[in-house]
Amino acid sequence: MEFQSHHPVQTSDRLIAIDLIRGVALLGILIMNIQAFSMAFSAYSNPTAYGDLTGVNYYVYYVSHVFANQKFMTIFSLLFGCSIVLMADHIVKKGGNASKIHYKRMFILAVVGIAHAYLLWFGDILFPYAIAGAFAYLGRNLKARTLIILGLVFIGLSSLLMWLAGISLPHWEQAEVEAMQSLWMPTAEYIQQDLSNNRASWLGQMDSRHMMASKMQTNIIFYIPRILGLMFVGMALYKMNFFGQRFSNKSLLIAGGISFIISTIAIIVELEQNFALNWKFELMFLGIQYNYWGSILMAFSYMCFLLVFSRLNILPLLQSAITNVGRMALTNYLSHTIICCIIFYGWGFGLYGSLERIEQFAVVLAIWLFQLVFSTYWLKHYRFGPFEWVMRSLTYNSLQPLKK
Repeated sequence: MEFQSHHPVQTSDRLIAIDLIRGVALLGILIMNIQAFSMAFSAYSNPTAYGDLTGVNYYVYYVSHVFANQKFMTIFSLLFGCSIVLMADHIVKKGGNASKIHYKRMFILAVVGIAHAYLLWFGDILFPYAIAGAFAYLGRNLKARTLIILGLVFIGLSSLLMWLAGISLPHWEQAEVEAMQSLWMPTAEYIQQDLSNNRASWLGQMDSRHMMASKMQTNIIFYIPRILGLMFVGMALYKMNFFGQRFSNKSLLIAGGISFIISTIAIIVELEQNFALNWKFELMFLGIQYNYWGSILMAFSYMCFLLVFSRLNILPLLQSAITNVGRMALTNYLSHTIICCIIFYGWGFGLYGSLERIEQFAVVLAIWLFQLVFSTYWLKHYRFGPFEWVMRSLTYNSLQPLKK
């Protein structure tokens, strides 16, 4: 490949607010993902499945579920849709073929996602984002109102599929029910096998990792419509100039405050109901609807607050550091996996299943600090993050200039 640059969106073209919000979302998703990295995956959805849930550990779970579970992933999906329109518009203005470049990016992202899932960590989101992004691109020229309606339809479809799965449980084959129950509330033997698998070497872990990755991708039908719907809504927000100056700080604070209060109440009500029902199996599908919809409202409130924050000249060093994290979102997302694999899996320090929730959160804080510092340092010397540079170079069939 020859060494040249053309077409990619340059730093000066970026909306700083979007990068800052993306940076917060990237950091925030680790609050939940750390649970999937560090202990039995069942505990991600059912907190009683594994680990201590008393004292400070209870509060760590409670707060993380209410204020983090699905909230930051929702923001990530919205911004992905926004970036589809942003990049397509930029490429068209430059006289390029936006469709060709987009679908090439999605293909590369899908390949990276598959490699991520099967070689490192089964909880990959890049592959489903690539699939959803391929379909979302078809709506890039629709009006904002149409995109919002279409988005809500697809978001509702995922909710409906989970609800139908829940009410249909009495009609499932007994073997299917038992298989799902073993994931929701694993036996002591299952837990022990899971610990052994994840404390094994990279090769020793391969069978269980591939099994989990294939399960996640098989269940894609349940969450792809939501991701696609959120991308459509993100496109609409961009077309409405939500991330620009269309709305005043006062309007954003009022809208964000109302959304935050309503979503917090709804999610807490559902969470208390789930605890009252002792997290019975049926809640796998039926006990998540309030958070499913509430997470969208809460994500919207976060974006409103962060837009105001980005406009104010407060904590400029922190704003800059978070923005840098957002500009290196792919690198930082993949580094979550690399760092956590080294900490928790057998081919690293082997701490899988050993850390309590409060200790897991301490790891999250340490990774946040590292990424804030590293991203700022890297972007002082280089134009793109390492993985962003590889992605761009492959997309445009030419080595992009990396050093500033």
